Order: sequence, then C-alpha cells, then structure tokens
Amino acid sequence: MREDMKSVIADTFSQMLEKEDIDKITVTKLIGECRISRQTFYYHFKDIMDVLDWTFRESMKELVNKSLEADDPVGALTTFVSYVRRHKVKLERLLYSRRWAQIEGLLVDSATSYLAEMVHYRMTDVPISYEDMEVTLRFYAYGMTGILLQYVGKPHLDEERLVLQVEKIITGRMFPGKQE
Repeated sequence: MREDMKSVIADTFSQMLEKEDIDKITVTKLIGECRISRQTFYYHFKDIMDVLDWTFRESMKELVNKSLEADDPVGALTTFVSYVRRHKVKLERLLYSRRWAQIEGLLVDSATSYLAEMVHYRMTDVPISYEDMEVTLRFYAYGMTGILLQYVGKPHLDEERLVLQVEKIITGRMFPGKQE
C-alpha cells in the first residue's frame, strides 16, 4: 500500500505538471488534488522536490526496461529520445523553475542511472575502472540531458537523425581519428 500511495501522489503531481509550472505546485495543492492528509504526504515525501526525484527515478526504471527490449543501442536511444519527447511539456515547465539547478541535477542523475543500467546489461565486459566509468557516465549524462533539452522541443525535430548523431558521439564515430 505504501508504494501505491507514493504512486498516486507522484501520478497526481505529474498530471498537475502538465498544466502548471512546478513553482506553482505546492504541497497544499497536491494533497488537495490527491485528497489525502498532509500527514500522509509527509509520510511518503519530504517536499515537492522529493516527489519529482522519486518520479524521475521510477520513470528511469520503466525506461530502462523498455530500452532493454530494443535490439541494439540505436533502438535503446530511440526509446529514450521518444520518451523525453512525449514528456516535453513537463520538461519545459521544469526548465524555467527557480529551482532549475536542483532540477538539472535530478535530470542528470536520472540520465546517469539510465546509462549505468544500459552499460550493466548491454556491455558486461567493459575494461574500464569504476572511477573512469563514473566520470564517463556523468559526461554522457550531462551531454544527453543538454542535447535533449535543447532539441526535443523543436517542432520539426528529426528524431531519427538526432538519435543517430547521439549514437555516433557515444561510440566515438562522430570524430573518427587516430586513437592512442
């Protein structure tokens, strides 16, 4: 029941985010929409940003599962980009929040988790240290987050081309050259 109530709160929050900016969503408004007590809310979450964080983490779990069903990395990236595109209204509402720095951190953390799971399940024998992997994943997470926020709202975005471009960057084929 606990996870169900967390999901109810998060789903209601997500629906509210479709209609209004996160800065206008208060705990009072959210509990009113959910028809729950303040005590119930605080049993499950610390504040609105905690709801957003939990929502991102749950969304990434779902996205990882869908991406793992893809036949190849391009298919997985297509799943990721399509997911972001479907949620662009919410992302745009988050972009202009006064809490943007914190939100950006949550987005990058989510993208890092996504990439880490993809590497874990798709590339089991990567010869790289933990520290190097961590830096690499954060680098790509920041890059993917930035690119997607920049391009996903474009009305005439060629999603397939963007996916191929990101895949070429990740694999190092965008700038081929002598590797030392």
